[in-house]
Amino acid sequence: MNPIEKTYSIGAVANMAGLPKYKVRHWCDKYLPHIQRIDIGGGQHRRFSEKDVQLIRQIKEFMEGGHTLKSAVDKALHSFKEE
Repeated sequence: MNPIEKTYSIGAVANMAGLPKYKVRHWCDKYLPHIQRIDIGGGQHRRFSEKDVQLIRQIKEFMEGGHTLKSAVDKALHSFKEE
């Protein structure tokens, strides 16, 4: 039996990462197309796994270290592939 993986809303992820929702939304639209989307009431809502939350936190850290968004995303995605 597989346990159901816990997922998070964009608001929860924004709070956990210390970012505004619009930034998380922008990052997802531009560089993270793998983020799950579900249809609810005629609209789509993003759902984030624990790994997605870690990825967004890593991107934020790289950006705070002086990387551009594209560079931070590339570096974070690369580091997660190596794990």
